[in-house]
Amino acid sequence: MTTNKHDETVLVLDRDREAAAAAAARLARSGRLVLTGSDAAVGSLVLARMPISSLHADAQLDGPFSFAVLDLVADARQRAASCSIVLTSSEELTSSWRAEATRRGATEIICPKYQQSARATAASGTILHIPTIDELIASAHLRPAFQPIIDVGGDSPSGYGYESLARFDDGALEFCDPQFLFDYARLTGKTAELELACLRRTLRQARALPNGAKLFINLHPHVLQEGELLTRTLVTEAAYNGVELRNVVLEITEQEKLTVTPAVCNTFESLRAAGVEFALDDVGIAYSHLDRIECVQPSYLKVSHEFGTDFEKNPTRRKIIGNILSLAHDFDCEVVLEGIETAATSGAAHDIGARFAQGFFYARPERAATAFESGNA
Repeated sequence: MTTNKHDETVLVLDRDREAAAAAAARLARSGRLVLTGSDAAVGSLVLARMPISSLHADAQLDGPFSFAVLDLVADARQRAASCSIVLTSSEELTSSWRAEATRRGATEIICPKYQQSARATAASGTILHIPTIDELIASAHLRPAFQPIIDVGGDSPSGYGYESLARFDDGALEFCDPQFLFDYARLTGKTAELELACLRRTLRQARALPNGAKLFINLHPHVLQEGELLTRTLVTEAAYNGVELRNVVLEITEQEKLTVTPAVCNTFESLRAAGVEFALDDVGIAYSHLDRIECVQPSYLKVSHEFGTDFEKNPTRRKIIGNILSLAHDFDCEVVLEGIETAATSGAAHDIGARFAQGFFYARPERAATAFESGNA
């Protein structure tokens, strides 16, 4: 849950940004944070992240026939019994809708919606607007950061490649950390759009990385269903930015189960034929993709930091990593051990037979030029 430095938080949701701004100005006061957003998905994410003292929402937030607002009311009431919940509408609401809203926890229904100038400003307090998912995807502040992947198999560690991670410029868009962004995309059906936008930006920034370095790019399993678009985007952007496809590793994340269909397998085959390699991320965590290994044919298995961090101190973790190393050997692929935070763990990774390692001990995720310097220090 997000830490809130304010005494209380008010959430205002309205498709009309001017109406939301006017309501926020009316509600702002010292010690209060007023968050505004344009859809119910933002409301759900805020409710999951922090307690709110008051919810103000347009009854037609996601359209006249949507029940999203009613679900949001019930969620807010369940999370906070004392939360005030005000619904507004510029159109008449049926008595049955009003009754259902009240049953779910609404404390007040204002119809017609009050009118107030959007130019009104608060003398004190903090007002923060959360952009829509489309605005976030298009934002110039959405940039990749790169974390080095180190070859620990030799006598001394050396740079091997970089993992691209989605980041916002520090302080550029408050409240929009990567997890919020990807959750927002999932709730609004925009996962593929977000993933492809991150892919394009990664390949554009990768020009600053050293020639020959492997580039690991995270990919949500859902995007594989957009096979033709994914392949076209990757091939076109890589060629334009001078990135050789043989250096690209698509890292299949475990955010949801990888559904194997003939079309998905064809996507893997066409990308593999173009030179692209694959990695399975967070092996053993959440939705394990190991039962899809025949279709994916990964070149790398990435072991989650949950196992990698301080694994030398934990016999169970050590055994799990040993088993994954044996599995990797059987399938002729390499292991990348994540979560390396100390010299002792780095040394243990070498001793246990892991070829590659990644973690804060080597470097934190940085912009491309800085990551280049860190990966070759």
